[in-house]
Amino acid sequence: MAWLLMALRRNELISSINDHTLEKIRLKSQLDRLSSFSGAIADGNITPSEISSLGSDLFGDALDFMQYANESAQNSAQTQKDYYASLYGNLTQEQYYNNAAVASQAALYYDENGQLDEQKMFSEFYDEALKEFAEKYFTPYLNEKEKEIQAKQAELETLVQSEQAELDELKNSISSQIQSNAIKLS
Repeated sequence: MAWLLMALRRNELISSINDHTLEKIRLKSQLDRLSSFSGAIADGNITPSEISSLGSDLFGDALDFMQYANESAQNSAQTQKDYYASLYGNLTQEQYYNNAAVASQAALYYDENGQLDEQKMFSEFYDEALKEFAEKYFTPYLNEKEKEIQAKQAELETLVQSEQAELDELKNSISSQIQSNAIKLS
C-alpha cells in the first residue's frame, strides 16, 4: 500500500515540475519582452508597433514612458532652445568669427540663408533629451525588473531541481516497493 501513496506523491511532483517549468517559460518570455522594450527605448523613442509587440504586462510601462519622456523632453528642449537661440541670436559678427568653439556650435543651427533654424535646434535638443530620459529614468527601472525576474527564475530552477531529485528517489522507491511486494511463483 505504501507504493500507492508514493505513486500519488509522484504524480503531485510531476504536476508541480510541469507548472514550475511553464512558469520559467513565461518568465523567459517576459525577459525577452523587457529586452525588446529596452532596445526600443534606447534611442529615446518608441513606436506604436514596438508597443504592440511588448505584450500586456509592459503596455502600461510603454505608455508611461511615452508620456513622461515626451513631457520631459519638450520642457528640456524648449528651455535649451530658448537659451541658445538667445545666445546665438545676440552674437556679433566679431564674436562669431573670433570664437571658434561658439562659431562651430552656432553654425550647426544656421540655415543656408544665415538664419537661425530654431526648429532644427529644438528637434536636436528634443532627441537628446529623450535619450537622456530613457538612460536616466527608464533603463534603471527596466534593469530592476529584469533582476527581479531573473531571481524568480533562479528560485524556480532550484525548486525544479529539488523536486526532480525527490521524484527520481521516489520512482526508485516505488520500483523497489513493488518488487518486494510482488507475489513470486515458483
